[in-house]
Amino acid sequence: MDVKKERLIRAGLIAGLVAVLLGLGLGSSTIKVRVTVDNALVKATPGIFGRNLTTVPLDSVLDAEPLQGEWYKVTLTKDGVQIAGYIHEMLVRELTETEAQQTLSPSGRVRSQAEIVAEIEIKMEEDKKLILQESEWDKAANDLMPLIAKAFNIDDRQKQKQIACELYLWIGLARANKGDNNEALKEFKNMFDVDYVYGKEITKNNSDPSVSGLIEHAEKLSKGLLVEYSLQITTKPKEAVLKINGKQIGMSPEVYRSTVPKFTLDIEKEGYKSIKEDLFLVQAMTVKDYALESIGRILAVSSFPKGAKVFVDGKDSGKLTDCELPFVPYGSHTIKLVRDNYDDWEGPVQIAEGTGPIPLSATLAVNTYVFGQKNGGPELKFFKLPRAIAFDKDGNFFIVDESEVRIKKFDSESRFQPSWGGAGRESRFLKVPAGIAVDGAGNVYVTDAKACCVAKFDKTGKFLKKWGVEGTTSYELSGPTGISIDSSGDIYVADTNNNRVVKYSSDGALKKIWGKQGTRPGEFVLPTALTVGPKNEVLVIDRSCLQKFTPWGESLDSWSKPGTGDGEIRMPMGVCTDSLNYVYIADTGNNRILKFDPNGKLISQWGQPGTGDGQMTGPFGIAVSGKGSVFVVERENQRFQEFRIPEK
Repeated sequence: MDVKKERLIRAGLIAGLVAVLLGLGLGSSTIKVRVTVDNALVKATPGIFGRNLTTVPLDSVLDAEPLQGEWYKVTLTKDGVQIAGYIHEMLVRELTETEAQQTLSPSGRVRSQAEIVAEIEIKMEEDKKLILQESEWDKAANDLMPLIAKAFNIDDRQKQKQIACELYLWIGLARANKGDNNEALKEFKNMFDVDYVYGKEITKNNSDPSVSGLIEHAEKLSKGLLVEYSLQITTKPKEAVLKINGKQIGMSPEVYRSTVPKFTLDIEKEGYKSIKEDLFLVQAMTVKDYALESIGRILAVSSFPKGAKVFVDGKDSGKLTDCELPFVPYGSHTIKLVRDNYDDWEGPVQIAEGTGPIPLSATLAVNTYVFGQKNGGPELKFFKLPRAIAFDKDGNFFIVDESEVRIKKFDSESRFQPSWGGAGRESRFLKVPAGIAVDGAGNVYVTDAKACCVAKFDKTGKFLKKWGVEGTTSYELSGPTGISIDSSGDIYVADTNNNRVVKYSSDGALKKIWGKQGTRPGEFVLPTALTVGPKNEVLVIDRSCLQKFTPWGESLDSWSKPGTGDGEIRMPMGVCTDSLNYVYIADTGNNRILKFDPNGKLISQWGQPGTGDGQMTGPFGIAVSGKGSVFVVERENQRFQEFRIPEK
């Protein structure tokens, strides 16, 4: 077949098919679009640089062909002349079939101008009542929106603009009453864009301040007067983190400037509830003050000594005592303090609602001691068989010994005082001194294990009196060793061979006896030492354990047991307490020192057999100085050693 003839036949078939489709209504269709901006441009050709044909007002409804690329082909009549041109998709919105039908009467005929106006006004009155009754705001606004398209089909230009203005006003009021200020502002601006003068007229009597602000704002936007918004943000307390739409802008107080009136503000500060607020600015300058709600309080943590790390609920706070933790949340927490050479301190704290810092103070227990000094030793023969040590209130200390000078005095700097009251002459009153104690007046009391008595000297070393003889009756003693004095001046003696404790007045009058041989609470197996703590609790050590009593012999507690393991004891001969009520035991059989907290928890232990610095052989007496140093008297090594708290 001839190629030219074939092409003609093909073209004829295509043309016939198109004709059929057009006849069936499938080739093209007409839609309606509503103009969404005022003075929208209609171009002669589809393109940004196409020649301008005319402009159409906001909300005009136009006949159009389906979208071609970014352009609609529209037809309109202006001043009696039909115009066909192109309008950009960004300037119009396609109407639904329902919205398009609302421009026609129920019968499908084109309605008269009077009918259109009447229908709009009747429906508008119905929805105005809903808005004034403060009910069904969404329904009212949704009913009014389609009426705008109808209003722009009114030929009377003045009437058209007035009705459109009123519709925009009432839609804006519905949005504002619902709290949607952004949408309300848009509707009020549309009102002024349609007819500024009439918009001013119908809003002049508005009495709602919040709505007035929106209308005023919309008026400025319509006139192009408002180009920047400023928001001044202050918080109490200050220095809260401020974020706009999730991005940090600074710390309060702060002034934020924006060309957009709507955004989200976040306020965050440690220890306070966060604030999140959606803001819509209606004025050029807006001031917002926020009082932050606390979710915790300041915790002021102090310790003795200072410099401990502070942990809250197991988390390192990054601070050292003494310090303030800015905000600890309300409720129960666990505080832990950690410092080198000291036992960890841990305790609960309750953070209750209120104002001002909550104080928390802790005293740390030393768990590490270092060798400080020594005095004596077998080669010096200064001591013969030293057994016990005691401090007076001025820091002087006394050691009892079986040498010619039974009582040796040292000053607070550990310097020997050889002429202490003629103790050598008074040694005839002491055969085997075993324990020593000093009262608040400086009087010195010494137990004699062989003479089975208690001897009293004044602070110059002058002999005053003695009491007790060997025996088992109430007024007799058998091998007494440890001795201690309470805050009232009463004297307690470990009556070793009688397995009991005897309490005397400062003049030797018998006041109380308790204990017998045995291993049950209140019973003893050769009690060798005792001490009275700062709370007037009497602690007694024997071969099996340490027991705690009231000043009248009522059992309070006991701990430790015989053995060589951690915290266990073997033939202990000395015990003392410090000002914080911590307990120290001279664990003679294990050649070491044990330190316990007031509840019996092992804090520290140190020492090993030997004659070197820090080593021990036969530690008997033990006492703690006012500076916290531990002094240990070693019977076998014939010396005393001082163990100090590390400086760091």
